[in-house]
Amino acid sequence: MDANPNAGDPVPVTPTPAPGDHSAEVSALKSWVRENAVSLVITVVAVALVVRYLDPIDTLKVVLGLGLIIFIHELGHFLAAKWCDVHVKTFSIGFGPAVPFCSYKWGETTYMVGIIPLGGYVSMIGEGDHGGEDDGEEDPRSFRKKTVGQRMLIISAGVVMNLILGMACFVAAYLHGVQEKPAVVGTVESGSAAWRVGIRADDDIVQIGSRKSPYFDDIRPIVMASQKGEQVPVVVVHAGQTTPVELTPEPLRDEGARFPTLGVTPPSRLTLLSLKQPGFKPVVPGSPAASASVPLEGGDRLVAMTDPDKPDQITPIKPDPRAPDAGPDIEDFYRRMVRLAGQPVTLRVQRGGQTLDSVVQPAYRADLGVRMQMGKVVALRRGGPAEAAGVLAWSEDQPNQGDVIKTVKLPEPGGKQTWFAAGEIKNADPGVTVQKLDPVLLPLELKKWFDRVEAAKEANRTVKVEVFRREGHQEKATAELAVPYDAAYRYDRETVVLPNSPTPLGGLGLAYWVDAVVFDADPSGPAAGKLNPGDTVTAVRFKTATADGAEKAGEWEELKANQWAFAEASFQSRPPFRVDLKVQRKDGGAVEEVPLEGREDLRWPTDDRGLVWAYDVRVQKATDIGDAISLGAWRTARFVRVVYLNLYAMAFGRVSAKTMSGPLTIANVSYRFAGEDFWQFLLFLGMISVNLAVVNFLPIPVLDGGHMVFLLLEKILGRPVPERLFAAAMWVGLALILSLMVFVLVLDIRRLFFGWF
Repeated sequence: MDANPNAGDPVPVTPTPAPGDHSAEVSALKSWVRENAVSLVITVVAVALVVRYLDPIDTLKVVLGLGLIIFIHELGHFLAAKWCDVHVKTFSIGFGPAVPFCSYKWGETTYMVGIIPLGGYVSMIGEGDHGGEDDGEEDPRSFRKKTVGQRMLIISAGVVMNLILGMACFVAAYLHGVQEKPAVVGTVESGSAAWRVGIRADDDIVQIGSRKSPYFDDIRPIVMASQKGEQVPVVVVHAGQTTPVELTPEPLRDEGARFPTLGVTPPSRLTLLSLKQPGFKPVVPGSPAASASVPLEGGDRLVAMTDPDKPDQITPIKPDPRAPDAGPDIEDFYRRMVRLAGQPVTLRVQRGGQTLDSVVQPAYRADLGVRMQMGKVVALRRGGPAEAAGVLAWSEDQPNQGDVIKTVKLPEPGGKQTWFAAGEIKNADPGVTVQKLDPVLLPLELKKWFDRVEAAKEANRTVKVEVFRREGHQEKATAELAVPYDAAYRYDRETVVLPNSPTPLGGLGLAYWVDAVVFDADPSGPAAGKLNPGDTVTAVRFKTATADGAEKAGEWEELKANQWAFAEASFQSRPPFRVDLKVQRKDGGAVEEVPLEGREDLRWPTDDRGLVWAYDVRVQKATDIGDAISLGAWRTARFVRVVYLNLYAMAFGRVSAKTMSGPLTIANVSYRFAGEDFWQFLLFLGMISVNLAVVNFLPIPVLDGGHMVFLLLEKILGRPVPERLFAAAMWVGLALILSLMVFVLVLDIRRLFFGWF
């Protein structure tokens, strides 16, 4: 009997390929292509889009930078798992199938780059759903066979690594020098918390809360962390003074704002904004600046301009008194532009090694030929002239309160007077000139009046204001209120940028709403025959000029009855000054769409000619490595606190969830920073790394923080939580995270592609 029953059978032998026969390799390659066809197509399309629309180098920086953050996070889990002798199956940057040529197995672990770049993962034996994996039941190197302490170390290692990376980025940036916006007030929003306590443009904020010598970006997180009704201590030094003033504004979250604010913007510098975008120009399309005699370019630095005292001469702009080495003082520029309104202005700029003169023609207010209805006084400056005179403002607590200005009486040189009246004035004194009270033009009229009395050295600068005031259920005219005009606010920069913002009279210390109700229309104006007294504007759609000379219509924006000031301010900032209105006809009539085009009003030249300036910055640089580590640690701790405070405020409705950003916004901002300055890009990556650490450690199932909660429970109870409870929590956490991802992606798409906020 044969010892081997198969001895007589032929033994199959793999044939040795003949030299030059690569059929096996070709077959394997074809199989790989078929398996990864979708991945290949996506990769090719992505590369083509980058080459066509983006800078490949900057895109590569973003990919490597964000990839580094994810890599470091997962590396933390991986190294801790290996240190604890856990069997790691997969180390992946990204989710889904591997990117072509980006998957490799070394030893027991597969290393890969997934095609969905929204995170990453480390897959370990026994990590699954509390024992649902057969291969982890008896494996001594299983994740769940390790002690609670070891598993906590593995879970928290990614967060720790991200904090270390973030701090390392900050330290490196501070060694080079970090650009920070100084805590100087650029503009003040009308009626805002800052406006109400007397903070003014060009003021220095020397302390806010407990933060001394802050930078501008320190202000927002402190304000956002405030509770409703809470006052935030602020110490300022008013422009031109040296004595600090302690103020206590109450941050407001007004309509249209995503979070509570002080209502101040950062300062600008006299360098035109430069962005690495094809065709970008630092001017408003359709504005006089866009038609300057010598086209202005990003990075142009203004050094001299027309002198209002000697209009035929160009004189240097004064140096910034706070930092003479930083360049010319933008406050001097603003004052000159106010005084030169209505005249051509020559700007002398430095561009590279050249000095160029460019003439910018005057800009004028666009008039729609309609006078809107005066609304209530809604804000008073604390300790200001109007408050001292007894003017009453509307408030949420007292909605029936709020004076309505009826007549404004201005003393003129020579004992004469000018009255601005909402209604008819009969039997006026011969020395009185009576004009119509237009709530939109009243701030301009007051400034023009002040210039007249200032030029004539008129001592009497007390304005008499007659108001309607509700008492009980009746309205009646009150006695005149004498309100001294504060000359310090003649050149103040008060803006109207929120839907609920009122129109400011800074010199009087009050601000009022302008109702979206037509009072009357100029028979010869653009609105003649289109708008009638009593009509209410319920929505607006602005049309703006584009850089290529075309015209773009925006989205319809709903207006409440008191929001015409916002509509007017938005209209004046958008050449070619065309707007569509939705109008509710008087007494509840039909709603009609009314197109209007503003006409140039030569009576009212403006100081804004469409120049777009870059933000002012100061360089904060560490003196040595120890100082850099100290600054980096401080910035890391501050950012961790900011993220948690924002999440807390969001949970309690103090901050809108619409402030969140998703992967598209992060990629977009990263791309912008990558193209502008490497060190600012590094700083941004540090912020993203710290943010990832904080968010990942939230106590939400699926995230690292959620796993940590279950491990703590296991430590307390002495046994793992029930499998069904663990599985249910994982599904709930997964649903929550996916819902959140969809939400932020929708926000990103609306923000980036449709310009909606």
